[in-house]
Amino acid sequence: MARYILKRLFQSLITVLLVVSVVFVLLRMMPSDYFFTEDELMKFTEVQKNAKLERLGMMEMCPECHGSGKIGEEPCGHCRGEGYVNRSVFAQLGDFFYQMLEMRVYNAKGKEVKTVTPVPLWTYLSQKNAGQNPFEGSMKEGYSTRVVFNLGKSIRLEKGQYVTDVIQTKMSVSMEIGLISLAISLMLGVAFGVLQAHYKGGAFDHVGTGFTVIVNAVPHLVIYTIIMIAGSSLFGLPMRYDATAANPTLTKILPIVCLSVASTAGYMLWTRRYMVDELNKDYIRLAKLKGLSTGKVMFRHVLKNAFVPLAQYLPYSILLTVGGSLLVETFFSVPGMGPELTKAIGRYDLNLVQGIVLLYATMGILGVFLGDLLMTVIDPRIKLTGKGDVR
Repeated sequence: MARYILKRLFQSLITVLLVVSVVFVLLRMMPSDYFFTEDELMKFTEVQKNAKLERLGMMEMCPECHGSGKIGEEPCGHCRGEGYVNRSVFAQLGDFFYQMLEMRVYNAKGKEVKTVTPVPLWTYLSQKNAGQNPFEGSMKEGYSTRVVFNLGKSIRLEKGQYVTDVIQTKMSVSMEIGLISLAISLMLGVAFGVLQAHYKGGAFDHVGTGFTVIVNAVPHLVIYTIIMIAGSSLFGLPMRYDATAANPTLTKILPIVCLSVASTAGYMLWTRRYMVDELNKDYIRLAKLKGLSTGKVMFRHVLKNAFVPLAQYLPYSILLTVGGSLLVETFFSVPGMGPELTKAIGRYDLNLVQGIVLLYATMGILGVFLGDLLMTVIDPRIKLTGKGDVR
């Protein structure tokens, strides 16, 4: 088991690195104008643009003319007289991974000291190992250093803010709504699915099947509109999310209900299906012949086995709540992660796009891995490794 876990973790890490590397290379192949704001494009001279691209690691001083643009009296042919040349995209990728972890200085209040330049973790460790302190002379009483993720700064959407700070702020909002809706949909979906399977062919089963068909057939925006109008007119609930409202909890109810509806229908559908499959197996007939009550058969045997396929995707669903919902969060103006990737792509905020892709890739791959482990916990008969050490 330990060998399998280490192997899967290694595979997951390699997959995430490959996804991020491909996205990074594709983004860096875009025209350099996308790395400037609209104001910078209008106001910056070519020298200022080249200087910023050099700070971003996309350009470097020409090795032939050393940035002068001339060799003797003639323009430098290597940089065409501009003094800078483009860096290899793979060199930029190496810098990205090297600087992904860095040391920053924080004051006693927990705020970053902007006057102290962050240092990549590996540079910090090498200097400390050599007996040097890169922050010597900058550390005051109460100051401390921390290891943090560095994914660059937002270029356009949240200009000047760290990508990690933007993601953290948006992620907390999406997780709050997403986890509550997931808990509600899981409890209701599984409970109703069990009842449908128990009363198969009855009125409750027909009503539940009709609900799942309607939810899956009708466009979600139509359902969200109906829920919003009904919630506002019948219960006086706010139509928009507002964290600054007098009672912000009320503004979260409609987004949570909308998120729960589709998930509840999905859990009902699959719980009923898996339980009906289990009810037709021989061990269930044997349990009934032994005189076990219907409740014991349904919950001790049928539900336990039927829940295994659902459990595989449960960690994945929990982790992806950080990604939010594009439709719901846009519909109710929730400032979460859902619309953030779309906005970042629309505004060509390439650093933010890169950071969000890294988050989604990590959460998705980790969710699948944890789902496999959860299945073995629920059903010990499932073995992740066999003779060939393959699941």
